[in-house]
Amino acid sequence: MLNFRKIVSLVMLLSFIVVVYSGVFLFIVPEGKVAYWVNWQLIGLNKTQYAEVHDVGVLLFLVSSVLHIYLNWNAILNYLKNKSKRIVLFTPNFIAALLITLIFTAGSLYKFPPFDSFLNIATSMDKYWAQEYGTPPFGHAELSGLKSLCSKMNLDFKKAIKLLEDKGITVKDENETLLKISERAGMTPAEVYKIIKPARIEGSEEVPTGLGKMTLGEVCKKYDIDINKALNILKSKGFRVTPESQVKELSEQKGKLPMDIYELIKQ
Repeated sequence: MLNFRKIVSLVMLLSFIVVVYSGVFLFIVPEGKVAYWVNWQLIGLNKTQYAEVHDVGVLLFLVSSVLHIYLNWNAILNYLKNKSKRIVLFTPNFIAALLITLIFTAGSLYKFPPFDSFLNIATSMDKYWAQEYGTPPFGHAELSGLKSLCSKMNLDFKKAIKLLEDKGITVKDENETLLKISERAGMTPAEVYKIIKPARIEGSEEVPTGLGKMTLGEVCKKYDIDINKALNILKSKGFRVTPESQVKELSEQKGKLPMDIYELIKQ
């Protein structure tokens, strides 16, 4: 015969396993723009699917946890009782549990040791995947129409079409996204972009990539831009900026793209 209490406990256990399993993979997967650019998958699932499994697992774990607390409320109240069997909220056990929770929460917010080292693992993994697979020329480039992408990256559209046709890849129309083209060709957006990259317009400047991960100072040094001029331009536009500011953070201040920041300081 089915036992509701046992079912709730087992669902909570199994959903916990699902949350931990999917959470670990979400911690180590490439950041979104890289994952979508190379159609990253692990054990047959992509980043979006891991996120969906994780979200539903969290929901199931939450519901089963609430039911578990309800079914075991008397036992939980006993944890808050002192030696005279009176309920006291701030028992030594409760204070210890509260302190542990507060320390872990503060560690995630203020990133003091050893939490900073743990959180830096994700940053290190992002850098590893970016070096392993490369990064898209700009955020969600795979969703850009081919002609729009060519315009942004200084590529000759007709030459890009020819390069694709030489590889047996057809383009339905100029607004078809790189993602759709790659899916039909059985390739990743990164592989399709690699094919058309030689179509760069002769004499045009190669559009920089990976700007979001760089500081303003690093961008200025790499692309021979006067740092003081760049600071003055951005400050005049209302940006809160220093040479150590991440370009991605600067772009988010005004709802722009890292490429927009580059275009501003390149003037």
